[in-house]
Formats: sequence, C-alpha cells, structure tokens
Amino acid sequence: MALLKLFGSKPADIVEMIPAVSENTLEKDKEEENSTNDGKKVEEGIITITWGTGMPIDVIFNFIHKNFEEEGFQDALVNCDIAYRDAKERIIRNDLEMLFKRIILKYKNDIRIIDVKIDNAQKALALTSASNMMALRETYEEHLSEIQEMQQQLKENDPKMTTMIESYRRGFLKGIAANTVNFINNK
Repeated sequence: MALLKLFGSKPADIVEMIPAVSENTLEKDKEEENSTNDGKKVEEGIITITWGTGMPIDVIFNFIHKNFEEEGFQDALVNCDIAYRDAKERIIRNDLEMLFKRIILKYKNDIRIIDVKIDNAQKALALTSASNMMALRETYEEHLSEIQEMQQQLKENDPKMTTMIESYRRGFLKGIAANTVNFINNK
C-alpha cells in the first residue's frame, strides 16, 4: 500500500515521507564508522596504526612482544616432551634472527636508494629535499644500529629480547599442568 502511495504521489509528498537527518548526525556517524578505541583508524577498509614508527623496525618489536602462551599451552596438550618444547623455542629464536636479517637488508636497500636521491637532489640544487632525505637516512641508520644492538642482546639471552620465548615456556608449563590435572581426575 505504501509503495503504491509512493509511486502515485507528487515529488513534494515524497520528500515529506523521508525522515529528516541533520548534517551533525551524518558527521557523527561517519566519525564513529572511521575510528575505534584501540588507537587504530579505519577508512574504507584500510587500517592505519597510530603508534610506532611506521617503519620496518616495528615488525621486530611486534614479534618480540607477541604472546606465544596459547601456542605453548596447545603444544603441551599434544606433546609434553621437554625436547619438543626446546625445539620450538629454537624455532622461535631462529624466526627472530631471520627477521633481523630481512629487516637489515630492507634498511640497507632503502639507504642505497636514498643515497642516489640525495645525490640527484644536490645536483639539481634541491637542497631542502636533499636535507629531508639526509634526515630520513639518519633515521634508517639509527634503526640499523638499534637492530644490531638487539641482535647482540639476543645472543646474550637478555630478558628484553626473549619475552616471546618466555611466554611460550609459560604456556607450555600451563599445558603440562592441565594435562597432569586431567590425568589425575580421570584415575
């Protein structure tokens, strides 16, 4: 009935049937749609992280702070062998070492590209561009030295660099305890 009423009415009548929406409501809805409470902004399917440097070194920090506790717990439920746990810890450490190598190669490649751009900018007398690129180069070099320091800390088993291994070990021990409790309760 309402459909017939809609097609049979004049354009002025149709406007009256559409609920009024203020511009403030639309703006508010758009803002709610584009942001979340955890420091991320979402725009049309793109998530932008608003913390960290936004550079490759962030991948290393994310890996180091990754929580492997649940994975350790699940592994212990399947296989309680300590040799298995030790092998998994070596795998996690090797993954971090490979991540170091990949990120270092990325930074070295970026530095080579920036060196060429700096040289071209200086030849073209674009001194502002050249100085901006030199600042970026210095940032890359700082990140490289930080990564090399992190590598050394990992070799020395510094607790700051082994949090992911500790979280795996904690989960593994919880899994063994859960397995033991389950065994005792079923006897």
